[in-house]
Amino acid sequence: MNKLVPPLLFLLLQGCRPVGPNYTPQPQPVPEAYATKGGAIPLPFRWWEPLGDPQLNGLIDQALAHSPDLKIAEARLRQSRAVLGVQEGAGGPNLGVGAQVSRDHLSRNSEMLANLPLKTINTDFTNFQIGFDASWEIDLFGHNRRLTEAALARSEASAERLQDAGLVLSSEVARNVIEYRTGRQRLALALDILAHHDELVRLVGLQAQAGESTRLEVQRAETNRVVYESSLADLRIALRQNLAALSTLTDLPVATLEARLGEPAKPMVMPEAPAAGLPSDLLKHRPDVRAAERDWAAANADLGVAVADQYPRFSLVGTGGWASIQSGTLLTNASRLWSVGPQLHLPLFQSGRLKNQVKANEAAYEAAAATYRKAVLGAVGDVEVALTRLSRSEERRQQLVMAETRQQNQVSLTELQWKAGEVSKATLLEARKNLLNQQDQTLKAQSQSLSALVALCKALGGGWTA
Repeated sequence: MNKLVPPLLFLLLQGCRPVGPNYTPQPQPVPEAYATKGGAIPLPFRWWEPLGDPQLNGLIDQALAHSPDLKIAEARLRQSRAVLGVQEGAGGPNLGVGAQVSRDHLSRNSEMLANLPLKTINTDFTNFQIGFDASWEIDLFGHNRRLTEAALARSEASAERLQDAGLVLSSEVARNVIEYRTGRQRLALALDILAHHDELVRLVGLQAQAGESTRLEVQRAETNRVVYESSLADLRIALRQNLAALSTLTDLPVATLEARLGEPAKPMVMPEAPAAGLPSDLLKHRPDVRAAERDWAAANADLGVAVADQYPRFSLVGTGGWASIQSGTLLTNASRLWSVGPQLHLPLFQSGRLKNQVKANEAAYEAAAATYRKAVLGAVGDVEVALTRLSRSEERRQQLVMAETRQQNQVSLTELQWKAGEVSKATLLEARKNLLNQQDQTLKAQSQSLSALVALCKALGGGWTA
């Protein structure tokens, strides 16, 4: 017997360590730097505030407080934390208390009574019983610990997905507000341009009556006017789409949004591009990347559970209490009963189920590792694209601002020529219309630059500093 003690102790000590692979995240190779440089200012936590639009700030706060998408993510986080609590409790001792009173009748023809010589035994009696039962699984091979690891990792992944949902939500609100603000300004310009088309049609018509222009020129002016008016429908549709999207994001009626965003507002500021940092920073800054890493950790723990299922499981079980057919003697020493002892479950033959479960979890682990790698590569690609898009859109916006200035100078010169009688009123109207068109292009470019900035903030994982 003494010879068996050392091997048994060794087995118990070895069994105290969970079986299966321990989780060690593998380094993720990423570029040392981005191809396009960002700015130098750290990205603030509320990254949208530098845009300088109080209504935007309020709508993002509204969305973060009332968005159904965020409520879904919050509920899933609470659910995952509750599951973690359930699993943590499953590894401890279990104790239950019970009581029972029953009226029993024994058959005189049963094996227990039929062979007794005495026939005066009372076969009707009341049975009183009170007691407890306890059990505790000794987690020698880490089955419960791996389950807890998996639940913890999934809870942490849910927390990261909540952060990611907030990031996506705030960026979508910002993008739609930018597009709506710009769309209203462009629509106002478009109505001015349409008025210039109307005036040109009137002037060309008068010139035709005076024999100074042809009927073809009149038709051309009328056609240009109709074609331009038809393009206004796209602007109006886009505005309604922005309002509908904002209504879904903020849980506010379209009419309320239209009233709030219809108030006069200062033009949004084009802030300096934020510092992009290093590609390796995305592993800690992007919530979707962090969530994928936690999913990988959970898959590793699931693999450990499958491996542990192939090992024996030990439990200590016990019951105790009192039982009597008389209530007055229920709590006496003579009525006591108890039972205690170990319990062993050994999976000897499972028709390959446990081995195949290990293979399935190994495949799931490899898929989670690949998903994490994909998330890392996607995050780096998002930032590269956003940096390039912001750089190019800003170049174009600045070029269009310069072109607008030149067009304004041309209008001023044309006005002087018209006052001097050197050009016709139609020429002046055409110059003014061209200026309005140039201003529309500048507004469109500004919207694209602001949207590119929002996309960059989202790609970087939101604000890093308070």
